[in-house]
Amino acid sequence: MEAQEITKTYVNMFDEVIPLLTSIYKGFVSQKIELLKESRTKLREVWKKHLPETEHIISEKEKTEAEKRFIIALPHLQRVALAIDNLIDRMETKIQADVLFSPKAIEEIKQLMLTIGTEFNDVKNYCVNKNEENKKKVKEDLEKVWKLASDFEITHQNRLILGVCMPKASYLYIDITDSLKRIARELSEFAEYA
Repeated sequence: MEAQEITKTYVNMFDEVIPLLTSIYKGFVSQKIELLKESRTKLREVWKKHLPETEHIISEKEKTEAEKRFIIALPHLQRVALAIDNLIDRMETKIQADVLFSPKAIEEIKQLMLTIGTEFNDVKNYCVNKNEENKKKVKEDLEKVWKLASDFEITHQNRLILGVCMPKASYLYIDITDSLKRIARELSEFAEYA
């Protein structure tokens, strides 16, 4: 598999994943568990569809440089998929348990998800052109997600202390923000090797 083919695989995959992030958020906000389940199914289909050559590449004794980089980058993509899966799990748990989030918490998650969407785009752009400016944007996206999440978590702790947030909601909120941070970190790591 040549570098262009691998890049095309990444780009096509990201083109399909990015709109699904919007679907995930819509399912979360509208409390539609079926939309979350549908998004999870589509995401799994996207991963399978765009990474069919993985086992073949790994089993080959002779690998091109592009294939070696692909193998090194692959675990980061897998961790992105796992973090998104965990994110959906927590959102489904919130809906099933009928746990309420404050409008502020919902807005904070929206901001984090928008930033994750931007990072996906920046990683995709970096895969296409290997431009150092795009790579720099990916790092900035990562830093923004971590800063926002840290600031939001501190504000959240204050809401918990004041009794505005309930412990059950607190656990889910923190787990959702942690999943978003993991997505951001693994996307950035992926860009290092893509």
